[in-house]
Amino acid sequence: MDTRNRMRTAGGGAVGTLGRASRAELHRGRAIAAAAPSERFLESYRAARYAAGALLAPGPRRRGPADVWHRLAAEVPELERWATAFSGYSALAAAVEDGLPRTVSDRMADDFLWAVGRFLDLVDERLGVLGPAA
Repeated sequence: MDTRNRMRTAGGGAVGTLGRASRAELHRGRAIAAAAPSERFLESYRAARYAAGALLAPGPRRRGPADVWHRLAAEVPELERWATAFSGYSALAAAVEDGLPRTVSDRMADDFLWAVGRFLDLVDERLGVLGPAA
């Protein structure tokens, strides 16, 4: 049984939250498998975006910015530095997604993938998702 989909909290959490967290892991796996640096970067970015969405999913939608990174900074202040950092990559991710010529080096893609992995660990911790070693 994949323990990453079980919740530690008594309430269990929303199915949407787990779905977003699972999608984040799926995109991270795709990033790890990607040969092209631009694809590795883009899949990593998607993983981070889904992970952020998992934190924002519970509860009613609040007024304010609709961008996931601005919402994350506003609603989860402890992760504001992460939100600001990932927000800085939004334009590059959009350009790569649209097929525009952008240079993404192997080093940059690998470093970004590593950072996203750390972010996903923090998100899992906040959600109470049990990791593989649990």
